[in-house]
Amino acid sequence: MTPLFYISLFLLLIAAIRFMVVLFNYLTRPYLANRQATGNPLVSVLIPARNEEKNIGNLISNLAAQEYSNIEIIIYNDGSTDQTEAIAMQWVATDKRVRLINGVPLPHGWLGKNHACHRLAMEAKGEFFLFLDADVTVAPKLIGNAISYMQRKRLILLSMFPFQIMKTLGEQLVVLNMNWILLSLLPIKLVQWSKKRSLAAANGQFMMFEATSYVENKWHEKVSMSMVEDISISRIIKRKRLRMATLLGSDNISCRMYESYNQALEGFSKNVCAYFGGSTVVASIFTIVVTLSPIIIVFGLPFPLAFAYFFSLVFSRIMVLALSGHPIAKNILFWPIQHYVFILMVYRSVRFYRGGELNWKGRSITAS
Repeated sequence: MTPLFYISLFLLLIAAIRFMVVLFNYLTRPYLANRQATGNPLVSVLIPARNEEKNIGNLISNLAAQEYSNIEIIIYNDGSTDQTEAIAMQWVATDKRVRLINGVPLPHGWLGKNHACHRLAMEAKGEFFLFLDADVTVAPKLIGNAISYMQRKRLILLSMFPFQIMKTLGEQLVVLNMNWILLSLLPIKLVQWSKKRSLAAANGQFMMFEATSYVENKWHEKVSMSMVEDISISRIIKRKRLRMATLLGSDNISCRMYESYNQALEGFSKNVCAYFGGSTVVASIFTIVVTLSPIIIVFGLPFPLAFAYFFSLVFSRIMVLALSGHPIAKNILFWPIQHYVFILMVYRSVRFYRGGELNWKGRSITAS
């Protein structure tokens, strides 16, 4: 047997492990169940908003229509230069549950969103703190179902990855790469079932905390300079051996994160390395391996083993798309282009982590 054969076998093993991860996610169906909450605890819905005039009214309207009504809605206007404040004030005037806080200049030692979330938590009075990004859309049962899940599982944090709405080809070429990474590398239910720090994951678009734990730990203050505050908080929670869970959104929460290819590429380039433990080396090695593996397999393995490799690749992709709720045939067709975009995204992320700079929502960010 040649060295190429053994290298190919190793690559086949990696593909098989990733196939098993996707299959685990597909079979365990990590979605939020439709169950009513026990009791009527107050929920503080906390929304950091910076130039969100296109989104903020829609989100507050969704929240006002929640079947679970014992909520307070607090918006932190983080230096917006558009109509965010004016739109929020219209809701303040008509719904006594809505409050607006105008932000202060960003202090030294903080990133914008982390500081906004910290200030929001200082104002909250609920038994649960629900942090939502302004660009999400939530269904009427979401808050009640989320409280029920936290109560039944005795969690201090529940996070969710919303269903991603993509209206342009450019968005699809970028955003679906993140679903592929997430669902082929992370057995999502093990975030809840295991105490291992390596199985930490969360998404800042939806993070619901048990309030007592949040006040005691001041989670956003602990990660004040982290660009991926959601993942950083989840790792601290795992280290403290506290209970958390992360789920996939379906029809209960959705989001259009970006409106173009360039926006999506810029947005994900600042944090794609976080999916690999914040390591540019691991991200780079992973990218090289998944890019070159098909070529090496073709020349290194006999047909039955090579067929098994490509079978695992294709069916992993199909299951990821099914779990994510996106069209299968079209996205299989776009697969090679999506992978090229993934390579570009990792390259830009590595360059950024090694001392580059990005502009995000009018603020310059450098890797720390």
